[in-house]
This record gives sequence, structure tokens and C-alpha cells, in this order.
Amino acid sequence: MANILICDDDVDIVSALKIYLSNEDYKIYTAFTGKQALDCVKEHEIDLVLMDVMMPEMDGIEMCSKIITDFDLCHTPVVLLTALT
Repeated sequence: MANILICDDDVDIVSALKIYLSNEDYKIYTAFTGKQALDCVKEHEIDLVLMDVMMPEMDGIEMCSKIITDFDLCHTPVVLLTALT
């Protein structure tokens, strides 16, 4: 089973992604701030991160940097979801 973390401050986006990824082969974790995402990474072995760039408390870029340096997850794929151009 793959563990997927979805992190976005928009509840509707998190809900939609969770529906799209609902599958018996995936365990979905959700977070709505960068800090919540970091806490989730501390508690669970995450195989894929889907994350917004612009979030409260800690943006997606800072979150990526922290999970790589603090948790040595440099081989964990991170997909950044953003409305930024």
C-alpha cells in the first residue's frame, strides 16, 4: 500500500484529490498547512506528496526543503500544485 499525503489550504481541492485517489492500494493522509504536512511526514512513511505552493504557516517550497533536509526524503516524489504562473 502506498501512502500519499495531500496538502492544500483549500478544503475542496483536498476533498477532490482524495476522491480521485481513493483506491484500496492507497492510504491517503491530508493536511491543510505546511506545518500539518510536516507533522504527517514525521508520523508516517509517505511515498508521494501532492502539495500546494501557497499555504499558511509554511509554503510548499519551504516544506519540500524541510522534508529533504530534516527527514532525508530526497527520493520521495513531490508534486507541487499551484495557481502561480
